This record gives sequence, structure tokens and C-alpha cells, in this order.
Amino acid sequence: MMMSRLPRQLESLARMLTYILSHRPDEFGLVLSQEGFIPLKRLLQALSGEPGWGFVRRHHLDQLMGLMSPPAFEVAGERIRALTPPPAQLRRPAGAPPPALLYAAIAPKAHARVWEEGLRPPPDGELVLAATPELALKLKRGRAPDLILVIVQTQAAARRGARFTGYGEGFYLAPALPREALQLPPPPPDKPKPEKARPPVPTPGAFILDLPAMFQPVAEGRGKGRKREPAWKAGTRALRKQREKGEKGKGRKG
Repeated sequence: MMMSRLPRQLESLARMLTYILSHRPDEFGLVLSQEGFIPLKRLLQALSGEPGWGFVRRHHLDQLMGLMSPPAFEVAGERIRALTPPPAQLRRPAGAPPPALLYAAIAPKAHARVWEEGLRPPPDGELVLAATPELALKLKRGRAPDLILVIVQTQAAARRGARFTGYGEGFYLAPALPREALQLPPPPPDKPKPEKARPPVPTPGAFILDLPAMFQPVAEGRGKGRKREPAWKAGTRALRKQREKGEKGKGRKG
């Protein structure tokens, strides 16, 4: 692989990608397809959890592909693989059964779903399980805070049809795993949603003042130049007229 013309940062990135794709993808929780490809999104997620590699974005990979001659990697759509050296072949042939317990780490946002449905692999891959809790947590480092450890009882899963394939050093691949084969703490209860304030219900013999409506202006006419007057003023004038009318009536009687 010729890297003499690459900037130092891209040269280091090329060496890191060679180690991941051609030698030890299992160290990063990555599973290559039969052709050696891995989704770019998953590769970037794995790099983001490594000290000193969180800066890598898709445009860094595009720069690397454009400057390397001959190319050491191939990008096809949203996937990448190593060309020289060829992709790592880490799947171990079927034979020895897996350990009685395997481990996976999940993010808190997946806790309730796994508790109800079990573990599900990504749409285009397989579950990666670790032989020790430390390895399981290492796979997800930097992905989410407060990871939750899930214990897989492999014999119980095998009785329900699950098959495990050894992968690299200390890892196993599996399809979906049923909830009955898992041990994990229960998820925290959902927080109750605050109730919306309800309008007050009047008691018998009471009434509710609609203050905004009382102070809405009342139109006296539609002609130009006419001003609207507030309802309280119109009401006061009406009361005064009634009072004057009552006083006049008393005067006639007297």
C-alpha cells in the first residue's frame, strides 16, 4: 500500500482501516459480510468510540479513496472493504458449543424493547455477543452512557432454535434471541405524564364570570368615524336611564 503522498492524518487513517478491515474487525464489534464489506455508518460508529478517532467523518474516507494509488479499499454505495491485504476471515467453523453464558451491552433507550421482545440483530447483520462482560461493554464504548448488560443463556436459546457461530477471539454471532433466554434488570417505570388543567366546574347556584367578554367593545354603528365603546360604559348608561325613568314615575304619582 503506497501512502508516501498522503497527508499524515490520512496516512494514519489508512493504517487504522487496514487493521480493522484486513485483520481484527472483531475488536471493534464489526462483522464483515461474506465479501468483506461493512456498512460505512457502522465503521464510523466504531471509530467514534476509539480515543483519538472521533473526528473521522465520511468526507475523510472520500479523501482517502481519491488520493490512494493503487487503492487499498473499495467503497460500493454505503459499504467499504479492504482490497490489500484481503478482508479478514474470522468465522470459526461449527463445532464446539459456545460458553453457557454470553453477554451483550445495550443502550438505555433499547432497554424496554429488549425486555419485551428479546435481542434483535441489525437489519443487515447479526448479533455480536461477547464471552465476557468486559468485552461486551468494550464493544459499545463511546456509543451511549449507562450501558445495560444482557446475559444470554445459550442452552436455553439453543432449545428455541438459536445457532451460535464463533467469530474472532472471544466473540460469537447469533440471530434473534428470545426474551426467555435473556437475563437483564427490569426497565424503570414510565414517568406519569402531567395532566392538562381542566376548566373549573361551576357549583349549583354559582356562575363563572367571562371577564374578557364583558370588556369587549360594542359597536354602536357601522358608519365611518364612529368609535366603539366598552360594554361597561353602555351598561352604566342603561342603568342611569332606568333610574331616571323610575324617578320620573315616582314624581307623577306624587
